[in-house]
Amino acid sequence: MTRTIAVLSGKGGVGKTTVTANLGLALALKGYKVCLIDADFGLRNLDVPLGLTNRIILDINDFLEGSCSLHHVLIRHREAKNLHFIPGSKSKNSSEIDEHILAERIKEMRSYYDFILIDSPAGIEKGFIHAINACDEAIVVTTPDKTALQDADRVIGILESYPEKKVQLLVNLVETTKHCLEEILNLLNIDLLGVLPADSQIIYSVHKGIPVVLDPSQKSGLLYRRIASKLCGHEIPFHDEIENKKPKHSILNRSFFQRKLNRMRLSH
Repeated sequence: MTRTIAVLSGKGGVGKTTVTANLGLALALKGYKVCLIDADFGLRNLDVPLGLTNRIILDINDFLEGSCSLHHVLIRHREAKNLHFIPGSKSKNSSEIDEHILAERIKEMRSYYDFILIDSPAGIEKGFIHAINACDEAIVVTTPDKTALQDADRVIGILESYPEKKVQLLVNLVETTKHCLEEILNLLNIDLLGVLPADSQIIYSVHKGIPVVLDPSQKSGLLYRRIASKLCGHEIPFHDEIENKKPKHSILNRSFFQRKLNRMRLSH
C-alpha cells in the first residue's frame, strides 16, 4: 500500500526541503520505490539538495495541465534509481493550482510507488491545503526556537481537523538536551518521528547537491537512515541522539562529497 506523506512546516527556514530530500533518499536506499514531489509552487528548490537542478526540463505544472505524461516529467536520481523526482513550478503559485487535479494526479501515481513525499509550501496558505488534501499522512518539521514552535502548533491545530491523517513531528537543528525535547513534545503533543542536531555538514551537502544521507559515517546521514527506519515501523529511540551532537569535520568527510560530485560531473 502506497503511503503519501506531506512534509509541512509552519514557517520557512526550518529545513523542511532538506528533510524531504534526505528522508526520501533514505527510504530509496532501503529498497523502496519513492517519488518526491516539489509542491512549493513559485519557489521550487527541492532540486537543489537533490543535485538535480541542471536536469529539469518539464515541471509539475506541465504534468498537472496534461501537457506531458508522468513518465516525461519524472527525473531519476543518479545514486538511487528507485528515487524519482517531480520538479516544482516557478511560473505559477499555489492560488493558480486546482487542488483537485493535484490530488487526482497523485492518486494515479500510487500504483508505481511505495512512498510519495510532497514538499509543501511553508505556512498555512492555499498550497498547504492542497498538500493536505493530497496526502494520507503528514510530517511537521520544526526547530526548537519559539517562533517556529508557535507556527508548528498552528499547523498541528489545523491538522486536527483531519483525524484520519497520521501526523508526526520531526525536530530539526537541535542543540540542547533531552529536557528541551520533552518540553517541545509536551507543547505540541504529537508523536515524535525523529530528532536532527544542528550540523554544518548538511549546509555543505546542500551546497554541493549531494544529500548527507549518502554518507552514513556522518552523524546526520546515519540519523536520516534511522528516521526512515522508524517511518517504516521500526522502534528507534531518539532521546539520546542529541548527546555527542558535534558533527565530524574531517578531510575524509569532505573527500567523500567531492568524490560524489566528481562522479556526478563525469556522468554528464
